[in-house]
Amino acid sequence: MIRFNRSQRLGLDLDKHIALDAGAGTGKTTVMAERYVQHLLSHEQRATHLLPTGPREPLSGHGSLRSPPRQRTDQKQWMGLLPSEVVAITFTKKAASELKARIRLRVGQTRAGPLHQDDIDGIYDPRVRDQADVEMLLSSLDEAPISTIDAFLSQLVSPHLDLVAVHPSREQIAEERSPLLTQETLQSAWRIRTISDALEAGVRGNVDAFISARNRLAILLGGQERAAVVLSGMLGKSLFVEEAHHAMVARAESNGHDWAGQGPMPHEVLLDMFLEPVRDIAVQYAQQLQDLLVQWTDHFLAYSADYVIPCESEINSTQTRFNHLTHLAREPLPERPAECIQWVWQIAFASTSWSQLVKQDKPKFFPKGILPQANHSNGWHPGLYGKTAAKTLSKGVKDAIHSQAEDLAENIRQHLNSRQGLLVRLLGKCSFLLDPLSDLPYMPEECELRAHAVEPIFDDIAPSGNLRISSELQTSVLNDLLLVHRGCQDILALMKAQEGVHDYDDIQRLAADLLLARCPDIVRHTYPHEVVQALDRIGDEPWFDQHIARAMRLAGEDQKCFEDLNRRYAVLQTIRRQFRAFIIDEYQDTNPAHFRLLARLWGTRRLKPDDPERPLGPWDPTVCIVGDMKQSIYRFRQAEVTVMRRTVAAIKHANEMESVEPRLSHLRREDHGRDPRPVGAGGESGSFIVGTEVQESTIPSQPWEHVEFAFEDDESAFRLVDEERKNRRGLGHIDLTSNHRTLSNLMDTMNGMFQDVFSSRHYLLPGDWHAEHQHLRAARNTEQQGVLEWLLPLQIDAQEPSLELDEYFDTFTAPEASNTHLENELIASRLQALLSQQPTQVWNAEEGGFTQLPEQSHSVIPEDILVLVHSRKHIPDLISRLQSRGVPVMADRQGALLAQPVVLPLLSCLELLAYPDSRHAALTFARSPVMGFNDAQSHALMTQEHEGNWWQKIQHFAPTESIRQLAQHLEHLAACGAVHDVLDIILDHSDLLVAYPDDTSRQNAESLCALLVNIGNELGHEPAALYNRIKNLDGLGNKGPSAITNPSGGAVQIMTIHGAKGLQAPVVVVAGLFHAGKSDSSLAARSNVLVTPQVVAGRINPWNSRDRPDDGLWEFAKRIDHAQRQAERRREFYVALTRVKDRLILVGSPNRTAEIDTNSQNLVFKVRPSLKTMGGMLLDGLRSLSHQNSVENSPWLLEGDDFASALETYSETVLSLDPYSLSSVSKLGIPSLEGIHIYHSPQCFPTLQTPTPLQQWHAIEQRMHALSPPELTPPPIQVVNQIMRMPAHNLDSSFSNPRAHWLTEVKGWNPEPLYFFSPNREKAQKPASRFPEATTFGTLMHRLIEIGLANPASLHSPPVSALPPAWVYDGKDMLDDDETIQRVMAEEGIGVENSDMELANVTAQRLAELGRLVREGLLGKYADGGKFHGYVVEGLRTELPFYYVNKVEFNDLYRTGFSVNGPVALSKIDHVDIVFDGRADLVLALRDEQGRGYLQVVDLKTKGCRDAFNPQDPLEGSALQKYEGDLLDPSPSTYAEISILEQHKLQLTLYSLALESMEQQKPESERRTILPPSLLMGASGRILQMTSTEYDDAKATFSQHLEWIAQLSAAPETVPEPAVSDRENDHISSSCPFSQGDIRLIVSEDETLGPVTKKE
Repeated sequence: MIRFNRSQRLGLDLDKHIALDAGAGTGKTTVMAERYVQHLLSHEQRATHLLPTGPREPLSGHGSLRSPPRQRTDQKQWMGLLPSEVVAITFTKKAASELKARIRLRVGQTRAGPLHQDDIDGIYDPRVRDQADVEMLLSSLDEAPISTIDAFLSQLVSPHLDLVAVHPSREQIAEERSPLLTQETLQSAWRIRTISDALEAGVRGNVDAFISARNRLAILLGGQERAAVVLSGMLGKSLFVEEAHHAMVARAESNGHDWAGQGPMPHEVLLDMFLEPVRDIAVQYAQQLQDLLVQWTDHFLAYSADYVIPCESEINSTQTRFNHLTHLAREPLPERPAECIQWVWQIAFASTSWSQLVKQDKPKFFPKGILPQANHSNGWHPGLYGKTAAKTLSKGVKDAIHSQAEDLAENIRQHLNSRQGLLVRLLGKCSFLLDPLSDLPYMPEECELRAHAVEPIFDDIAPSGNLRISSELQTSVLNDLLLVHRGCQDILALMKAQEGVHDYDDIQRLAADLLLARCPDIVRHTYPHEVVQALDRIGDEPWFDQHIARAMRLAGEDQKCFEDLNRRYAVLQTIRRQFRAFIIDEYQDTNPAHFRLLARLWGTRRLKPDDPERPLGPWDPTVCIVGDMKQSIYRFRQAEVTVMRRTVAAIKHANEMESVEPRLSHLRREDHGRDPRPVGAGGESGSFIVGTEVQESTIPSQPWEHVEFAFEDDESAFRLVDEERKNRRGLGHIDLTSNHRTLSNLMDTMNGMFQDVFSSRHYLLPGDWHAEHQHLRAARNTEQQGVLEWLLPLQIDAQEPSLELDEYFDTFTAPEASNTHLENELIASRLQALLSQQPTQVWNAEEGGFTQLPEQSHSVIPEDILVLVHSRKHIPDLISRLQSRGVPVMADRQGALLAQPVVLPLLSCLELLAYPDSRHAALTFARSPVMGFNDAQSHALMTQEHEGNWWQKIQHFAPTESIRQLAQHLEHLAACGAVHDVLDIILDHSDLLVAYPDDTSRQNAESLCALLVNIGNELGHEPAALYNRIKNLDGLGNKGPSAITNPSGGAVQIMTIHGAKGLQAPVVVVAGLFHAGKSDSSLAARSNVLVTPQVVAGRINPWNSRDRPDDGLWEFAKRIDHAQRQAERRREFYVALTRVKDRLILVGSPNRTAEIDTNSQNLVFKVRPSLKTMGGMLLDGLRSLSHQNSVENSPWLLEGDDFASALETYSETVLSLDPYSLSSVSKLGIPSLEGIHIYHSPQCFPTLQTPTPLQQWHAIEQRMHALSPPELTPPPIQVVNQIMRMPAHNLDSSFSNPRAHWLTEVKGWNPEPLYFFSPNREKAQKPASRFPEATTFGTLMHRLIEIGLANPASLHSPPVSALPPAWVYDGKDMLDDDETIQRVMAEEGIGVENSDMELANVTAQRLAELGRLVREGLLGKYADGGKFHGYVVEGLRTELPFYYVNKVEFNDLYRTGFSVNGPVALSKIDHVDIVFDGRADLVLALRDEQGRGYLQVVDLKTKGCRDAFNPQDPLEGSALQKYEGDLLDPSPSTYAEISILEQHKLQLTLYSLALESMEQQKPESERRTILPPSLLMGASGRILQMTSTEYDDAKATFSQHLEWIAQLSAAPETVPEPAVSDRENDHISSSCPFSQGDIRLIVSEDETLGPVTKKE
């Protein structure tokens, strides 16, 4: 079987829920795919024993299955799960398609019988009865729910849109339209002045409250502009705002507050939120702090006469910090935790200066053992003398006092700066700012530190002094934010409804409504308020339905509400029944809302009488989550590590509950998991084995295999796991720790680093958002050793670089060079050397120079290299440096599309198209690479007079004749309104892509063209509309369209760490290590709103003229956000490093400059890295490795690091490195890692030659001059043939109305009337018909003839020449048989259950009437065996398929194209094959009196058979019911009959020619003569036949018309435009859509082409 390690096999256990904690590179996708397949194949599993089958529907549709039903198991009887019953959720579309491909491949490898020797890919599985079952599973996979969460929810909601959608829509909003719609929403919200305005805009609920709240926010947030920024930020995170609101309501309820989300929230809810993280430790922590504080205060109170009393006398006040602290120490400690955290904050507040508190993470409390002195006290006197001021004591006594005080103070400092202390202080501060429980009686009233509350009502003039936001104002603003946000959502919803679009947020809301995760919006305003509240309170275990039960009880008296809710609940339970297993990938990136929606599907399903009892646990389906908390890096999508933690705990609990499930006891063994794959033959003959292995297996046959929990993965050594891990495995928590990606020495190094990276010593604040270290075992089976490199850019003795253009500009010699430029220069040099396999050298301190390193053993190609950056800002610079060295490179994104250099000239052209009089547009377009004007030519263009528009002026002043030709052609296209053709010509024929030749630029240009097409499809393709939309998108900045490119093969890839998630590469370069994370704190406050899972915080500032007031809620949200962001940054560092396979290159420097130490000759530079950055993590990680492994004299250790003690925080130091010695001995204590290659300068790559731009230009010039003059002989013109397909019915329509065909095929117009000038004028409506649509009715009649027409073959046997069996079948006359007619109608869904029976009755009656007419006509007489006009019918064939190719040859037909040197022949057309592929309605095989055989086409026409048909009196019916003379005479007798035969002569000719072609393929003796074709008129039953002369003329016309069709298709520019009117075919043209509407493209003789005048 497929070889998995022990943990992977435990992950296949289908008898319990599984949480796969999968480290990087551990093969989780392989396990997921195999688990999915085992769900399908395993008859014995939890889901099959405990759950009923889903609504299994048989596969249908063309090509769904090839095997007959008798060979495959019926879906309803399939013992395993079907793909439709197993949900697999992945994070990206790419991952979903890859997973589905893996599953398809694995299922396709399954064999139902023993393997053949040459079947190397097969896997024999005795659980599969027949190979047709494999085919059934493969076909079912096409519609399997294997997708992203968004796609899955969309698929879930789609069938139930009418149940949940207020404004149903099925179109996803365009990505570029979404931010603009948000912008328009905010503009609409600010324009509202009255209630009627609000209602018209779409605001629901309390409209007056919305307007008032909006106006207040404009004041409180610092103006309308800042308020708009806040609201825009909230609208961009609407689902997260709703999630926070949901959390606040739940918290209020749990605290006993009657608040359902309406009106200001009780501020106690916020206080409780502040308290929650420390609720269990607050009192104990405060007690310990009070004990320490008492010791310190008592220490100085013993010397009160020397330190306290004189000081108070001097300042004449007792309102001092010391008295405040003494009061806190002596008063009884508060009993409530909420008071305790404020009590702690008051101590911190009083014991250090304000600057220390706000600027330092770990302030210096009780500086020098005392309090901040007066000059640092901000107006709050310490009230305690310093050492110098205490004059009454001797120096020795004072030294002793202060020494002891310092010791006591240090104890308090350590307590306050501990991890618990940091958190308690922060939360105490937030709580105190929001609602202080003390008025600080020992602080002077006038003290600048005293914060005065800003209440909801305040003055316009900003007060002075320190301010804080009061609890009343805070909750009021919070309510206003939520209220206005809801109103803006309503406006946005209406705008989307008006455009008929939706986004993923809408789908998520609809899914929540469908799954009753909340009260559905569609009934929110009709259900009783208490029912709405009950439905909105779902609780923390969303798989349960108690909230629905509560709502039903409350709705009991409201019968309508009760029945509707019951119906919705029944739908939910039915949906749950569809799914029996879930596999969810990247679960660490699941946000709470997605978790809630998925969990709603895990609840109880509706049971039927014969269904098994429900499982003992809380979940019905078998759930498997797959994730790695260390790779959770999507906080901006509200992804939380805590979601995975809680789900893992829930899985353990559910498995514990089901551990005694008797129905699964036969599958379980104590201390074992179960691998469900059969071993040997699984109890049957044959063997379950991969084809590449042995033919016969000696493994004992058994249906599955149990796997012990107790052992590690490495099966070569039976090592026991620890007891905790064993217990976790038993409860379904399986950790995958065998890394198959990274080479062993790199993995060993990273393990040691990550142990420190995820250490709790780095926590800014404690919390459950931190990931934990997981040791990964290197499992890659190779002897190859990985390489660790550090590109450490350092400038040594930088001097001014040379300004000579022929000398290379060395970035490292420029003092003003930035760190980023130095890094990019070094990356470019290193990759150039790596790809060209050039030798490298490092600084050798012992030699005082560079020493060459051994050459690399493995070659590297560009696509092996992945460069990871933390920001896209500097990608263009890196790309430029790599390209200058000839390194092919691609970036997945390069910022805003509309700012790309290649796009700007196209936008200037678009501006000129939109505004032909714009000087700006003309100049920028002329100066662009498209036109290539220089300064002098541009000046002439702008200043010299010349008649005409700007296009003509550009032509006049064009630098060259080719540019003039290009401009002239562009002007022509612009005059035709061909906007997109203009851009295509620029890309194909200008120098734009010569100026920007890289593949990225080409893709960016194509992206712009595609964007403009999409906008044109939405707005119309008018240039001004396109340009204005583009300008609006450009104004969005980074929120506008991105420059996204698909990396082509053979290039280095550059992407962000987020973009690299799930990828791997042999060589990984991690750039910008010392920049990543530096600006995190500023990013949080950029939009002045923070949305966390617990709360929404807006930054309140009523006065722009002063600093913002202190804000407890903002401080809480900001600090928690900062701590969580830093924890995520550590996870990003893990993701970045674990992408590597063979060579890891780290890039960055903590300092730009360095020097060579004069004594040691080492590289010496100062280091004070920000621990927020990945560079800080790297240095601390290297230090930790040396510390863990007790490496003496390691350069990575800090002075004072002790192997016996834990490491302290990394502090400023000086690194002294000898790169050469470190290249062989890393000093990290990793035996498998030989060394680190440290490259600090381009001098490390001595053999590289990088030409300057001037040198590159000279080289190009030399190559150009060396070229011989070009040959003047034109290149040979390629001779081509063309194949075109044409439907038979298009022949006559294109012949009778050639202009309509030309407009459609050449000009691309849709054949629809254009109503531009009279929008209210509707197209003339045809009267409603009592019958099916004409096409459907025609199909019914054709089918009736096909199966109801008698075949007289047996009456005239044998035929004169043999006929195939399909021509001589025994057909009976059933033309008016009711059963036959009902069968025919049922095929089209008429007359079946739930269809319109009145329609069915009149249709059946009419078909019977027409069938009788056919029986009485010539065809019916022939079918009855009669002889007429000298012929009898020997057989007939209905629906005869044919394939006919008409070859049209040309002599001198050329396909031409535009070029700047005039039209050029692109190719010569030799011939065009026009292919007709179709069916002829009926072909008769006839015999004359001389015994000669014939064939004749009969084509059925049902014109005049529906509403105009009169069954009682044909003379009063349709024109085609009437005829003159003999019914059986095939000659047309009326104008209507002559016309219809004329209208279809080419189609009939085609059928006859196709018959002639088929007959020509037979031996001459067996050929039949083709008679002129005929029509069967359904309205009269008559056959109308062409004469021989008419048939010959029709064939000539057919040939001429196809020549015109072929030439039009092959070279449309050579065909003259057809006339706009045709007197002979006026009756046809008048019914053409192009001749109707407000703009006429086809007109009659007395009409005018173009817009219709009022008279017309």
